[in-house]
Amino acid sequence: MMPRALALFLFSASFCLFVISCGGKPESASEFEKIRPSEFVFDISSLDGIGFKKVREYDITGLPDALSAYMGYYRPLESDPVQYEVRFYSDHLEASSIGVEFADEVTGEDAILRSADLRWAAGARDRLVGSGWRYGLYSLYADYIVLGNMVLLCEGRDSDQSFARCEALIRAASLME
Repeated sequence: MMPRALALFLFSASFCLFVISCGGKPESASEFEKIRPSEFVFDISSLDGIGFKKVREYDITGLPDALSAYMGYYRPLESDPVQYEVRFYSDHLEASSIGVEFADEVTGEDAILRSADLRWAAGARDRLVGSGWRYGLYSLYADYIVLGNMVLLCEGRDSDQSFARCEALIRAASLME
């Protein structure tokens, strides 16, 4: 007879191998497109009616080709309020090129945290999260999406959580075709 601890270990290892072989991600995460064109042109009023609370409008000087940029909160169903940064460009081409360059700078594990090192420093303090003296600062936004002319940076501890929160906002505002 196999000891209980060994049986539990073998079961856990088998389950992990099964999850990894199946892709390891939920279907919805793999179906979500990070950059998606849209026939619509969005602005901040596109988020009216869903409870998006605009807290700050940023000075876009130094953010090439941007029309506007905002920081605000939205509360997805059964969740605490989530912070978002929304940047609008005149079209999808600008959002998916220069918009992506600037979003990459401030999102994820490799985010530039010091405002002195950023090409566009407006809102730099709003993008930081501290995790105590031992671990220092990191970016509040793990990732972003581009939908049409909009670049949406979404709060999250990792890309999957950020994508889920971006998608929750986009679906609530009925922005996807």
